[in-house]
Amino acid sequence: MSLFSVIFNSLPIKDHITPAIMNILASADLHLGRQSSGMPETLDERSAVFTWHRLVKLAIEKEVDAVVLAGDVVDRENRFFEAIGHLQRGFEQLENAGISLVMVAGNHDFDVLPDIIKNREYELIHLLGKNGSWELKEISTRSGQVQFMGWSFPEQHYHGDPLLEIPGLDLKPDPNLPLIGVLHGDLYDAKSTYAPIDPGGLTRLPADAWIIGHIHKPDVLNEANPLIFYPGSPQALSSKERGAHGVVLLNVKGVDIKQKNIPLSPVRYRALKVELMGAEDKSKLRNRILSAVRDDMQQIESELSNVSRLIYDLSLTGAHRALPELERWIASFDLAELELATDPVASIRKMENLAEPVVENLQELATHPTPTGLIAKTIVELESGGSSEFLNRLVNEQLEQIRMVNDTGTYFPLVDEEMNAGDSEEQAKTMLLKECRKLLGELMNQKAQLEEG
Repeated sequence: MSLFSVIFNSLPIKDHITPAIMNILASADLHLGRQSSGMPETLDERSAVFTWHRLVKLAIEKEVDAVVLAGDVVDRENRFFEAIGHLQRGFEQLENAGISLVMVAGNHDFDVLPDIIKNREYELIHLLGKNGSWELKEISTRSGQVQFMGWSFPEQHYHGDPLLEIPGLDLKPDPNLPLIGVLHGDLYDAKSTYAPIDPGGLTRLPADAWIIGHIHKPDVLNEANPLIFYPGSPQALSSKERGAHGVVLLNVKGVDIKQKNIPLSPVRYRALKVELMGAEDKSKLRNRILSAVRDDMQQIESELSNVSRLIYDLSLTGAHRALPELERWIASFDLAELELATDPVASIRKMENLAEPVVENLQELATHPTPTGLIAKTIVELESGGSSEFLNRLVNEQLEQIRMVNDTGTYFPLVDEEMNAGDSEEQAKTMLLKECRKLLGELMNQKAQLEEG
């Protein structure tokens, strides 16, 4: 018999009763106190507080039975005073609407969240599992009874699996009521310092669903028996958090739980490739970029509910005959001028030039015993995954440069974003390929000018 079933092995079989139907709004990782990057500071939508109030309004409008927040509600301790007023206002609005709220503390708010709850008494606001102790609580809603089992971070880092603490605890859930687990932790990294969770442990416990926080990207790990999912952060906070963000509406009918994603984030980050063929001058390049953004917006138009700001990271790809000029055009762009006054507003956060020089036969050029040929050979090896003594030396030198930048105490906004992206061999090769293409383009351009002269 599994350790996880020890505490539940004597539970009675569920009675044959008609289960109540209830709706529960699930979210996590609000990080109140943070703002979405790349947005004008004057916009209210920039703050995660904006989406918290939007979440509360949605819960009241849909007359849900309960709201669940799976940790990291507040970003850090030094955001306490920024978050407390907004959080308490939302709590009061939910209580006045007769909506229960159940939450657990994550690694960011392990001490802040209990302090906020302590500041005022609430009847319908519940923080479960304080100090790292599992807690089972039965909640009465307008549609019936539901049970929540939750665990909160006792400190910022937690190296063990919280599920291993359940055997031996005096937790006796009612088998006739839905049981929903609420937890903050890492299901992807067994060596994580943020409560590494064994996914198998979740399926061995008698919960009908698990709502888990910590990972900002929405993800469903198990669709039923039990449903296991990360709702993700309701507001995208950085360019790393691409795709739709919002909350999950659970329709609960006994053990039958269906989910529906509801987009809430006012900002959405996108990565977009722009083909350069035909962009022979700066004006054509600008038009090509704006046209690509408009086309992309049209393709995802149905996904932009509640989005007021689209922020793009562009990759300029394809062959171009004038790479030096292309670099100058890109450097001269004022990204604010490329903003589209559409609904939603579309802006460009950065442009990465991945253009290749126009070379009739790169493989043949790579055989030439010239500087141009050596660069062409290096490009071929980088693109094909090949290796040579010269390439290995270049990669090692590039890695050394990256690590030197990453280790320096220099004011980081002055440091190249690429150089601070990581110190892996793959990153070094990516940067080398970009530089080799640029250099080859310059040499080919110089050769063409000499031949024309």
